[in-house]
Amino acid sequence: MKNSITKLSRVVEEFGQQIVEGTYAPGSPLPSETELCKTFELSRATLREVVKVLAAKRLIKVQQHSGLQAMPKEKWNYLDVDVLRWALSGPDNPELVRLLLETRSVVEPAITEWAAERATACDLMEMESAVNDMAKYRDDKPAFNSADVRFHQALVAAAHNYVIEQLGEAIGILQRAVFDATYVSDASTREETIAQHRELYDAIRLKQAKSARRLSEAMIKRVEKRIVAAFEA
Repeated sequence: MKNSITKLSRVVEEFGQQIVEGTYAPGSPLPSETELCKTFELSRATLREVVKVLAAKRLIKVQQHSGLQAMPKEKWNYLDVDVLRWALSGPDNPELVRLLLETRSVVEPAITEWAAERATACDLMEMESAVNDMAKYRDDKPAFNSADVRFHQALVAAAHNYVIEQLGEAIGILQRAVFDATYVSDASTREETIAQHRELYDAIRLKQAKSARRLSEAMIKRVEKRIVAAFEA
């Protein structure tokens, strides 16, 4: 059973990435069940499980009597963390990043305002811990980024909206991709980033909801400027 699950996960990863990377033209028919079983060395039963998973991610369409079809990127489920990870792990995709940041600019300020109204002591402890780790690991790029992502995921959790909480992982994946594109190694930029997060944390801690929203909007705008500069470069 364990080997079957491992093989299922491996093929979902491999086949999903191939679709996202454009190995199969959008709207085109995919290879037959027999060919796919041979390519991935799968039983028909396991292949059908793979198909169910990728269909749920809206990467493929199952058509009765006409087989499988690769879906166009506009139909993919970008709130699915695998789809988002695959889409962002390929060559730089300015349009996708722009659309994701545009979405974040609408959603995250509202999340921040709710967090300022609803955050518990535990939520605040997690946010404060993340900001402190940003300062502690200011010279360690991966650890600094990880702490930044933790802060924003804690922010989402502090909104106490279980529908919005499902965005937490997607926001984290987007941040990691944006961080790689916009990371600036000079100390002053890192100090400014730490200060911005600490100021936002303080506004949430003091329940200054409108101020927290404005700080979130300003933070996202600065990220957008860095993204534009990075892709222009």
